[in-house]
Amino acid sequence: MNIEVIFESQNFIIINKPSGLVVHPFDYSTEYTLVDFLREKYPEIFAIENNVTLQDKRTIALGGIVHKLDRDTSGIMVIAKNKETFDVLKSQFRNHTTKKTYVALVEGIIEKSAFTIDAPLGRSKKDYKQTTNPENPRGGMRDAVTDVQVVHRNDTATLVKLLPQTGRTHQLRAHMSSISHPIVGDKAYGSTIESQRIMLHAESLEFEVGGEKFEFKVGIPDIFLNS
Repeated sequence: MNIEVIFESQNFIIINKPSGLVVHPFDYSTEYTLVDFLREKYPEIFAIENNVTLQDKRTIALGGIVHKLDRDTSGIMVIAKNKETFDVLKSQFRNHTTKKTYVALVEGIIEKSAFTIDAPLGRSKKDYKQTTNPENPRGGMRDAVTDVQVVHRNDTATLVKLLPQTGRTHQLRAHMSSISHPIVGDKAYGSTIESQRIMLHAESLEFEVGGEKFEFKVGIPDIFLNS
């Protein structure tokens, strides 16, 4: 799998993660992951103490990984190369002071040109999916806000930019499903259109390191424009 490194400094790496690549191993999995790629190319970043323990009892070192994208989501990721940068970036992601822009192809025609979805998310005790109205919710609901901007409409779908103001798991997928415009290919959240992937792409990312502001952007995959 081709993993494109689009920028590298002494403090961080910027990659364009391909759709289909898992960021780190999950329970009982053995497939190749972004962690494997980073171990091969940047073993020094694993001096950063940053671990996750799986249900199968494995402890996985994540090194400088400060945020994740879902398997089928492509696009911009930043990876820290040292502990100081890791802590700075982790704080920005935790406090939602980074600026992230996603592009998605969603089912149906969205009439409004721009609007905000302000809908708390939670999980039911019997389902892993996030939803705005879980039955018998597990724990409390968490605030979730997404700005939506229409880019283009065709006969059956709408291309949108999604700007999450919060960073909940599956937030964009759950929010678009909640307004009856699921992301194309996202069957878990209600898509009925066949697609070779979930049509969600992390287009740009802005953050600050060492008092300097950075912005990185990767183009939309051709499949988004030809669907």
